Amino acid sequence: MAATKGPFGGSFLIRDVGPDDVVTPEDLGEEERMLIQAFKDFAEREVGPHLKDLERGDIEVGRRLFRQAAELGIFMAEVPEEFGGLDLNVLAVTGMCSIRSKLGALGSFVFAHQGIGMLPLVNFATEDQRARYLEPCMSGDILSAFALTEPSTGSDAMNITTRAELTDDGSHYVLNGAKQWITNAGHADIFITFAKVDGEHFTAFIMDRDTPGLSIGANERLLGQHGTSVAALQLQDVRIPVGNLLGEMGKGHKVAFCTLNVGRLKLATYAAGGAVGAVEAASKYAAERVQFGRPIGDFGMIQRKLSDMAARAYMAEAVAYRAAGLVYHALETKAVGGRPSLDDKLDMLSEFSAECAMAKVLASESYNHLSDEAIQVFGGYGYSEEYAPAHMYRDSRITRIYEGTNEICRLYAQRALLKRAWSGKLDFDGAAIEPRSDVLPPEDTGMAGLGARVADLKQVYLYLAQLAGERVDRDHMFDPDNQQIVASLSDVAIEIFGAESAVLRATKALAAGAEHPALLESLARIAYARAADRVRQEAGEVLAAVCEADELRRRLVDVAGWLPLPPALIEARTLVARAVLEHGGLPAGDLQPAT
Repeated sequence: MAATKGPFGGSFLIRDVGPDDVVTPEDLGEEERMLIQAFKDFAEREVGPHLKDLERGDIEVGRRLFRQAAELGIFMAEVPEEFGGLDLNVLAVTGMCSIRSKLGALGSFVFAHQGIGMLPLVNFATEDQRARYLEPCMSGDILSAFALTEPSTGSDAMNITTRAELTDDGSHYVLNGAKQWITNAGHADIFITFAKVDGEHFTAFIMDRDTPGLSIGANERLLGQHGTSVAALQLQDVRIPVGNLLGEMGKGHKVAFCTLNVGRLKLATYAAGGAVGAVEAASKYAAERVQFGRPIGDFGMIQRKLSDMAARAYMAEAVAYRAAGLVYHALETKAVGGRPSLDDKLDMLSEFSAECAMAKVLASESYNHLSDEAIQVFGGYGYSEEYAPAHMYRDSRITRIYEGTNEICRLYAQRALLKRAWSGKLDFDGAAIEPRSDVLPPEDTGMAGLGARVADLKQVYLYLAQLAGERVDRDHMFDPDNQQIVASLSDVAIEIFGAESAVLRATKALAAGAEHPALLESLARIAYARAADRVRQEAGEVLAAVCEADELRRRLVDVAGWLPLPPALIEARTLVARAVLEHGGLPAGDLQPAT
């Protein structure tokens, strides 16, 4: 692979990445671990007993717990010290989000406020706006919501139709339009909303709840996240003072994208935490549930399910922290001698926006799939609302839609990667090697062998990207008719990112002296094997789309030279399954470096 200086957007596809180049959950420092543990304790002791009340929408309970979250400092986490906050780094904040799945309906209440509700104020508010809005948000005295989506735009956020017109005396903007799917709308005190000034300049505003002309609809009846307020807004001649314009006029896209890209990082960690929770629920039940005279965890079919769940959760965590680590280290480098500026944040989030989107896709789909698998392990009981998997399954589904649907994230990530390559920022040609007909022997399965196999998967991606770039007009690559090709390319890149993250996480832990090396290697091998199967499938999709039959056969042989023989995984699956059954989930303590 080509050598480069340090990581940059998409560079994992063209360079050799070592264990020391990635951040893993095991790298969290003592301060971050104590913070996360404090939030876990809050979730279990304070929130746990009230989950049913929260699901019923008991706003008194919700508000009380919301204020308790404020007392813990959750809402101060990302606020700079000079504004009265804790100024926690990206890793600490994303790690904090791993507890969200344990909070039930309070999760949206708390984290939609802490994230998309407050970040626009943190990053763009004036001194006066901070005093009026940010400080009360930190203390939990007011609740902020993010109002971007509109009924007719959905994922096409920049094409909003809400208009803003400046009054003749220059004192107010008058807004007319509608917003939809606004989390916390029923309870929010302020809304970060967006409109086009004169129908042209995309701009952000702070809108107070009691502003005349603003009406809030009834809460939507949701599939999951029961107890969460999600409603529509109608804006009819809503007068917003000019002092409530947020950021610069016509630069609302900065407010939106800065917020959403960070949101994808947080969502990845949240979803990874949910995936780990699904493994925990399934493994505990499988150890206790007796059928045919023995626990169901003794049966091979359940062991295969548990081991595949564990490996996928392990990979989801690895990807979430790796993506956060890329942004974190880039900001640390930028901030030599001081804290990173807003422009630094915007630059780094843009630089690694493809990785953020891919992490969101991989983690959210893992969470949703593993919740479904947990129901299957529980059998009929899993379909009952009295058991955890039912609400896990319902609650996990929205993560594939939050912060940009996974379809949009796939297209966005691949567009970013291919345009970087076409502009010369990613040297695909220099990193690619000629196809080969030989296949590595099946005994090459150690950690070093897995690392080499990940490098082979990268060659598959480069081969497909180059071929697609030759066969599809680049000016039309992202047209609707070609989205299936782009999506398959994106899936190949996502699976590579996931497999490499899992392998590097295990390799790094082993190098640091982690206990139970066989368990770590087995998790990495299972994760890699699943990724390789998906790469094989999506490679076939791309090749079949751009090749005729005779050429297709030849191209498939080329790709096969980089793909592994079917691995024997029964022993590895049995080992992993027994470990999660013994520990009641992913044995986190056994994955840490020995002390």
